Amino acid sequence: MKKTLLTIVGLLITLFAFARDNYEQNPKYGKGAVPQDENGDVYFTQTVDIPENISEDICYEILMNWAKGRFAQPYAQSGRILNEDSQTHRFIFHVDQIIVFKSTGFVADESKISYNFSVAVKNGQFTMTMTDIKYRYEEGREGGGKAFPAEDWITDKEAYNRAGTKFLRSTGKFRIKTIDLKDQLFQRASDAVSGTL
Repeated sequence: MKKTLLTIVGLLITLFAFARDNYEQNPKYGKGAVPQDENGDVYFTQTVDIPENISEDICYEILMNWAKGRFAQPYAQSGRILNEDSQTHRFIFHVDQIIVFKSTGFVADESKISYNFSVAVKNGQFTMTMTDIKYRYEEGREGGGKAFPAEDWITDKEAYNRAGTKFLRSTGKFRIKTIDLKDQLFQRASDAVSGTL
C-alpha cells in the first residue's frame, strides 16, 4: 500500500513539474508576453480588420452588445461602462471577475481580477485593449485581500526567478491566467464580429 501511495505521489509531482515546465517553455507565456508602455504600465492590445460586409457602425454595435453580455453575471462579478461614445465608436468597461488557478472538492485557489476593457472602431478596424489590471488574492483568508497591480505581479521581472529561467510559484500562475483571459476576451470579441461566436 505504501509503495502504491508513493508511486502515485511521485507521478503527481512529475505531472505538476511537467505542466509547469510546459507553461514556462510556451512562448505564449514566456519572456516579452506581458507588454509594458513607456510608463511601465502593463497593457494588452490587438487590432482586427472588420469584415468587408460589416460597417463600422454595425461593428461597434456588435461589440457593445457582446461586451454588455460578457461583462454581466455569471461571466463577471460586475461590469460597468466607464465611457461610451457612439459617435467616435469607442467604449470602456470596468470589470471585476474571478480567475481560478486550481479547484478541487475541498479547496479553491482563486483571485479576483479587475481591469478595463476598451474598444475603438475606426479605419476599417477595431482595436481591443486590456489595461489597469489588478488582483485581490485570498480575500476570504486572514491577512489576504490585498490589491496587487499587474506591474508588481506578472511582468518578466516579477513572474520569473532571479536567473530568469523559471516562473515563481506565487506570481507565475497570475501571469498564465491573465494571458489566458486576455486571449479569450480578444477571441470572443473577434468571433462576435465575424459571426462565428
